Amino acid sequence: MKSHCFGSGRKALAIGLVALSAAIWLPPTSPGASATAKSTARSAILSVEGTSVRDDPRPYHRVERQESEVQKKRVRERPDFGRADPITQAWSKHKMSVDDYIDLSLRRIARPDSLPEKYRPSGDLPPSTGLALGYALSLRDQASPATDEAIAKAKLSVLADAPSSTPPHNSLQAASWPECDAGDYNYLFHDFDCKRTLSLSRQVNIYYRVDGLKPLDGVPAVDTNGNGSPDAIDTFVNSLTAAWNAYESWGYGWPEDEVSIFFGFDENQNPGLTLPFGDSLEDGAIIVLPSDPGIQRYTYLAYHELFHVSQYAFLPLLQVIADLPSVNWWMEATAEWATHRMYTQVNPTAPGWDIYSVALPLFLGDPENAVNASTWPWQEHKRQYGAFVLAQYLTEQTDTDFVRHTWEEIPLDDPISAIEQVVQGYGRYMPDLFQGFSLANYRLAVDSGDLSKFVGAAVGYRDAHAPGQWKSLLGSWNGRPKRAAERTMAWGDSADGSVQVYPGGTAYLEFTGPSSGQSRLTLQLAAQTLPRVDVRYLLVTWPTVGGVPSSIPSRWSRPDSTGRVSIALAPGETATLIATRTDVVGGSGSAADQMNAAPVGWTATMTDEGMARPDTALDAMWTNRATSAHCADWSGGDAVQSTLLPSGKRAWFFSDTFLGDPAKRGTRDQTSYLRNSIVLQDGSALRTITGGSTCKETDPSTDFWSRYAKTPVGEGGQYWTGDAKVVSGSEVIKFYYQGIGDDDTRGAYASLRINDLEADNILEVTPSNLQDCSARPPHPIIWGASLVDDNGYTYIYGWEGDGAHAEKSLFLARIPTGGSLDLVDQAYWRYYGGTASDGSARWVDSCSAAQPLQPKSEIDFSVIRLNGRFWLVYHTPASQAPGKIVAVPSATPWGFTTSNQVDLYTPPETQTNPRYSTVYGARVHQDILPDSGKVAISYTVSTSAANATCWTRGYYFPDNQYPRFVDVPVTAFFSPKVP
Repeated sequence: MKSHCFGSGRKALAIGLVALSAAIWLPPTSPGASATAKSTARSAILSVEGTSVRDDPRPYHRVERQESEVQKKRVRERPDFGRADPITQAWSKHKMSVDDYIDLSLRRIARPDSLPEKYRPSGDLPPSTGLALGYALSLRDQASPATDEAIAKAKLSVLADAPSSTPPHNSLQAASWPECDAGDYNYLFHDFDCKRTLSLSRQVNIYYRVDGLKPLDGVPAVDTNGNGSPDAIDTFVNSLTAAWNAYESWGYGWPEDEVSIFFGFDENQNPGLTLPFGDSLEDGAIIVLPSDPGIQRYTYLAYHELFHVSQYAFLPLLQVIADLPSVNWWMEATAEWATHRMYTQVNPTAPGWDIYSVALPLFLGDPENAVNASTWPWQEHKRQYGAFVLAQYLTEQTDTDFVRHTWEEIPLDDPISAIEQVVQGYGRYMPDLFQGFSLANYRLAVDSGDLSKFVGAAVGYRDAHAPGQWKSLLGSWNGRPKRAAERTMAWGDSADGSVQVYPGGTAYLEFTGPSSGQSRLTLQLAAQTLPRVDVRYLLVTWPTVGGVPSSIPSRWSRPDSTGRVSIALAPGETATLIATRTDVVGGSGSAADQMNAAPVGWTATMTDEGMARPDTALDAMWTNRATSAHCADWSGGDAVQSTLLPSGKRAWFFSDTFLGDPAKRGTRDQTSYLRNSIVLQDGSALRTITGGSTCKETDPSTDFWSRYAKTPVGEGGQYWTGDAKVVSGSEVIKFYYQGIGDDDTRGAYASLRINDLEADNILEVTPSNLQDCSARPPHPIIWGASLVDDNGYTYIYGWEGDGAHAEKSLFLARIPTGGSLDLVDQAYWRYYGGTASDGSARWVDSCSAAQPLQPKSEIDFSVIRLNGRFWLVYHTPASQAPGKIVAVPSATPWGFTTSNQVDLYTPPETQTNPRYSTVYGARVHQDILPDSGKVAISYTVSTSAANATCWTRGYYFPDNQYPRFVDVPVTAFFSPKVP
């Protein structure tokens, strides 16, 4: 019988070779496990073309570049496939001639026993055998005529036609399989009985054996539909055709010439291999598969291996040879990505749907390793297969063309550099994406909007497999990446450690406090001294469910400039330090080399956050006032500031204020809303002061605008509260600002007689405007946010009305205290104009020459004198740890610096869900507590949530407008760094 042998050309390959790319071998699963997996897959159906990418995709604009010098150097260098291939290793070290290299490479396959002892394989042929032979034969033009002649003879001896070593066909059996009656085929010493040809945009030939035709393994002899072709081959052909058409529709192409696929290579548990070239350098791709891969794998192999064929269309041979592990990393990662995408599009529950993900534990089980680390030489499961999550994450952040664009750039550089270039083409910033990727892998859940805004990239996946299939594969680590450290700490405990993190890698460190009481975790991170190493840190807290952190972040914080970061822990919460290296090294081998590891050192302390505790008595005072409010009573207000009057009574000043029964707010027309109010406290009694016209909201005999209560200060305008001071024992000078904090805002003050405050329910006060003042036109300075008396002066703090920024630049003025000077007579004010060479302040006459202080702050803050220091108390901005109350010390009223910042308290309401809460307006009430060892700090809780008619949540849930109070020990206001 005629034998068809595939043996001519310049590229010869050997039995048992391991090629540039391969599929993952998956052990058979039990029927129960398979059923569970299928159920998971059914629940994970999604549209890759739709919901797996950004809602607001940015267009891609290719960034032009030249081939990198590093890449050119790699191409010029001789390859080294490692100790398993001593022949190529000797060639790379220039220890043999090109003639010897070609000769030994051929003999390793044809006559291995003839090799010198030091080059003879001791067992199976090394993984690089076929690749090395292909590379050796590519050097034929450099060889001598004698070697060229030897190659021609060797091809005949290695791959010459040979009679079949197996018995002839059984004619009855062959008659059942029409594709098996054309003759025998032989390729690389393997016999094949059957051939299927597909006419796609390239010709595809599929060679296989049928079990039972000969004493050789083959595909199962099952033909359910009676079409004369085994069901396994039908499944493979249908899947291959679907993938071929899909990949072309995605913009991928193919190498020249036909594609040949062989079922019958079972050596070394061959999982499936795709070779870029056939029998000559110009031939098409070759796919070699086991005789019977198993029912779970026919579809998977069609999707996975065919994507490798399309990848080779982008790769010149020498580029592949130059940095094989680097290219293999992205080949396998994106082949699994494409396989997953194909299953999702065609049949999410088809056999083998989950194989793409089985290497995820290898990737996330070693997260500190380089992101592009590639397990090489061949191992059964490789880490690079698990890197499909990077391809998926970046696709979701850009669009479904992202992967293809990277392959278009890879011939000019290594894959990780190509990824960075394509990311740039989408207008994204790779360090942000690396940190988002690290968080997404820890959470394996949908995005968390506020945290993603903070990071600058999504911190979750849209892929429906993330919270199910992927998380289940990480069961050894409770559904999240392996941690570099896990500590459960009691109050007063400390711990330290260090972990090596490689380029693009991430270390996860978890800390859990006591199960009762609020704790504070403080971490001091060691300074990074290695050049060109960039580590981004983020500390995040999570509620725990069943002892495992949930995917819902509670709070987050970044380190300050000294490497210090702290965060509050509620009972049962876990804090995770996520340390991500955002610098990368192009070569996979170099990236994973110990010389490129960077130490991440840390020291952790756990303390009792109870040092700062909610003041339940003050909180209850305002809650009770609100819940029992009548129509003229205060029932909610923000930005509270209080002033102790000489009589011992206290005036509480609020900005936006609700009156009346909170339950009636939702009707919109049964309660009043004021721009400011005053509440006079006498012991436990609280009396609301308004501008009158209260309790008329539902009176039909009153015209509409007269039905609602009036504001006591500045009726008809918008005056929000600043600080206040008792002067002359008989009046309160109260600062206000008119406006919303932009360029049109103006400063003002009101003179309030103490007798009126203590006796009346109604005040009608018209504020006086302060002189317009601007150091940086057109932005005005709004004075009176905080007042401090010290050393014969009253220091008056203000902020710059810049509507473009929530954090405002602070300014300082002063006026001598005592005598006949009026606090608000600006003719006597002097303005901070910077410091002299000796560090003393320069005080200037003109506001226009004033200089800003540091740091910036929100408009409501306090400056106090305590423990021999000045302290600026405020909420940290949204760019750091939004809502945390901190104190910044200074030896002078003007020398504040955040490098000495003291963290006082993190309000539990800073978590964003489900109330969409925001916290602001930290103000100190230094003289309110009977315990002189503590000071009270108030803050406001509000909300950005609204219903469908844009009516904010505060109208329905009054607790969002109650002031909150926290008592902080004076010992917390301490900094050894301030002289």
